Amino acid sequence: MAYRPLMGVAALVAFAGAAAIVLRRRELGAVSLRSLLVGLMLAIPFAALIGPAAGLPVAPQLFAFRLLLVAVALLGVPALLLSEAQPLDVERWRPALPLALWVAWLCLALLWAPDKTAGLTYLALLGTMLAVVAATVVAGLTRRRLLAFGVTMIAAYTAIVGVTGLETTLGLRLPTSRLAEGAGSQYFAVTSVFHNQNDLATYLAICWPFLLGAAFFTRRASWLALAVLLALPGALAFVRTGSRSSLLAAGLSTIVLLVVLAQPGSWLRTRRASIVGAVLAVALFAGAGYLLFNDSTDPMLRQFRLSALVEDITEGSGSGSIRSELYRRGLAIAGGSLLLGAGPGQAPALLTAGLGGTNLGNLHNWWLELYAEGGLPGFLLHVTFVLGLLWGLLRRARAPGSPLVRYLATCAFAALAGFSIGALGPSRTLIFAPMWILYGLSLAVLVAPWAAEDLVAARPGEGERG
Repeated sequence: MAYRPLMGVAALVAFAGAAAIVLRRRELGAVSLRSLLVGLMLAIPFAALIGPAAGLPVAPQLFAFRLLLVAVALLGVPALLLSEAQPLDVERWRPALPLALWVAWLCLALLWAPDKTAGLTYLALLGTMLAVVAATVVAGLTRRRLLAFGVTMIAAYTAIVGVTGLETTLGLRLPTSRLAEGAGSQYFAVTSVFHNQNDLATYLAICWPFLLGAAFFTRRASWLALAVLLALPGALAFVRTGSRSSLLAAGLSTIVLLVVLAQPGSWLRTRRASIVGAVLAVALFAGAGYLLFNDSTDPMLRQFRLSALVEDITEGSGSGSIRSELYRRGLAIAGGSLLLGAGPGQAPALLTAGLGGTNLGNLHNWWLELYAEGGLPGFLLHVTFVLGLLWGLLRRARAPGSPLVRYLATCAFAALAGFSIGALGPSRTLIFAPMWILYGLSLAVLVAPWAAEDLVAARPGEGERG
């Protein structure tokens, strides 16, 4: 503890865990394999959000998310062997079909991919993210699990925003941050548990509709206060990211949310909550307008200025010029493969190859990455999956049902719509866990049996009593 405190603390935690297992061995022995497996899967989305930040100091590659995946895999095989085979309800799982076909197409595209090792690595990483989707769907199959999942997501958000507070006040950065060894001119930026500030901003933009939507779906002052308390530090952290795409994404999701709620029969007649929601929406629009068109000389505020982006593109410098070159080469990659795609994981090598290669090995655009590596078939399959989610969520949001179903459907719909722009922010969206959690939550709302039962059993006016 004196000379190697991190290793000492890790040893104490391991000892405490072993002691707890020994002391509670009878209670643990009474837990069924299925219950244990479900409990581990509920922890996967939380661990995926925290990512490598939850790694061991002595072995950074062994972080909680990977360990949970291994544990679920080891327990899942005997659980499947011991359980009775259940017929698959294909009709209920139809929203997930385009996603499965997209994965199948990527596996087929590996046949003509020049770098098979990079392709297999890409598919392996995709498999871990599909596990996040599956774990989130499992969390939403029952109302009780969904509430537990919600608690873990609130805890993750609190931890992530809390780390930004440490970065802002004390200058402490996690080893996973790209700014850990010096921020240079971006001394103001925060990354939290993510690698860079754009990833953090995209995550906050995805969370925003769920915070704003809470004001329209509850009369409880405690929930309204919690939403505001979570939104304020998130807004302060967002300003320090300087992400224009995420700012536009948050604005778009706000507009979409208000439009959906403005439909006849959709507004919950809770005057206090509606006023709180309207104030939050107006505050966002006012703040976004100031940030996008500010003329401040402060480097933090200048990051948001749209005119600065236009200047970068015109002068051939800065992030605007870099992204323009990445997009041009990304389109060329798809065009050079007869629109079939270069194959999974091939874009980084193709971007940096040749005399005109870029220094960045990532397209920084999820939609373009889908097009470049999966070609037109892969792009259309993935977009079909997202559009199917949007259509299903919109129908659930406008249909009679319990406030919980309508809240999740409405906010997930707004978050997905905003992510259409937010997908331009993360450096590597393939391993961007918030997107896959949003996919999984959207699927859960559409396929969960209890959600469908709530829709069928809904009575007129039931949604107004939430």
